[in-house]
Amino acid sequence: MTATPDTPTRNAADAHPGPAPTSDVAAPAAPDVGAEDALRAAKPPVGTGASPLFAQLIALALIGLGVVGIQALLVSLGAITDTAWISSAIEAGDGIEGDSVLVLLAGIVAVVLGLLLLPVVFRRRPRKGLALSANTGVHLRPRDLAAVLGSALEGTDTLTDVRVRATRRKVRVTATSVAAKDRNSQVEDDIDARVAPALDALERRPRLAISISNEAS
Repeated sequence: MTATPDTPTRNAADAHPGPAPTSDVAAPAAPDVGAEDALRAAKPPVGTGASPLFAQLIALALIGLGVVGIQALLVSLGAITDTAWISSAIEAGDGIEGDSVLVLLAGIVAVVLGLLLLPVVFRRRPRKGLALSANTGVHLRPRDLAAVLGSALEGTDTLTDVRVRATRRKVRVTATSVAAKDRNSQVEDDIDARVAPALDALERRPRLAISISNEAS
């Protein structure tokens, strides 16, 4: 028999040197973030207010001034045979004294109109949502709150019809009951108990008004 010389064995990792497996690399430590700092509070949803309306009016006024300027330019270039509107306006106002009653009235009207518009423009935009009691700024629209409360009242044995209307300050529940009229107070307590968890989850609990009508026997 021919003896085979001993050959040193090598692992696969030794035969093909390379970077260490990803699983062996230690991941960097996660930053220590508190629960309150994980998410920033969202801004409350608000309506558009009156500012966009006045912005549109100002934009229309600027467009009108641009049209007047273009018309005056075309007249000066001889592109159209007409009198410039600016010249017509100046000629119409020519001869009016600076201390005349017309100028005084126009100034008073302008000042009063400006004072009336200032509070409207700078008024805070109306809020459209109800803030939930949470650290992440969760808000609920009033119509969605009405849907949640309506779902909470579904399946009530004593009620055959329920309508819920909600605003930011008030929730009105209008229900039709098959119970006797002398049990209306118990029905109201049942409705209050069913909608209380949803209302208590709000940052500011709206006022609850319950109206019950009884079906004819």
